[in-house]
Amino acid sequence: MNVLEAANKRLEIIFNEFDNVYVSFSGGKASGVMLNLCIDYIRNNNLNRKLGVFHIDYEAQYTYTTDYVNKVLSENADILEVYRCCVPFKVTTCTSMYENYWWPWDEDKKDIWVSEYPKDSYSKLDFDFFSQDMWDYEFQEKFSNWIHVKKNAKKTICLVGIRTQESLNRWRAIHSDRNYNKYKKHEWTKKMYKDVYNAYPIYDWDTEDVWTANGRFEWSYNKLYDIYYQAGLSIDQM
Repeated sequence: MNVLEAANKRLEIIFNEFDNVYVSFSGGKASGVMLNLCIDYIRNNNLNRKLGVFHIDYEAQYTYTTDYVNKVLSENADILEVYRCCVPFKVTTCTSMYENYWWPWDEDKKDIWVSEYPKDSYSKLDFDFFSQDMWDYEFQEKFSNWIHVKKNAKKTICLVGIRTQESLNRWRAIHSDRNYNKYKKHEWTKKMYKDVYNAYPIYDWDTEDVWTANGRFEWSYNKLYDIYYQAGLSIDQM
């Protein structure tokens, strides 16, 4: 069984056993593959259901990323339920010698926003759990329980496109002996709250697998990677 077949087997389990499924979609290469796999699975199996898409819009992200996100969401609007979040949580910054973090979509600095506020997006007012001291990763975690309650779901699962090849921490997220809270002992899942899980269906994909799939299936992808390639970066450096 190759990694594509394994991923589709995992998706079969997910769509059979969870009534609320959504993808955490950043606009990067792995999350793009994760989203495209789910879109193809729904269409190829004629599933009469919507797929949730959770996208954090960081305001100061690459234009290529925003263009790609807009494209893939609009092309599949018939089967997607989009949660585009424009929220001023704390985000680590690497561009200042004086600040360790910043707030995207900070209303006190609206005059220097670098992007226009997207239509049909979710603001901080939509989330009862939001606080100004919250980090972006805390928001992502609490969002899973928020959407579970909002959808009145029996079981919710968030699909995340992490791959163990990328870092030791991501390898440990799957293979650590301390990972006890899983869904039916599937090593590629993690319990977040009661009846709420994360899943990592492409955890065993290599970078080459990502680009092979994009090429073979002619999936849309973030053209920022073309710029990296033209600059001389290898596919593992991009």
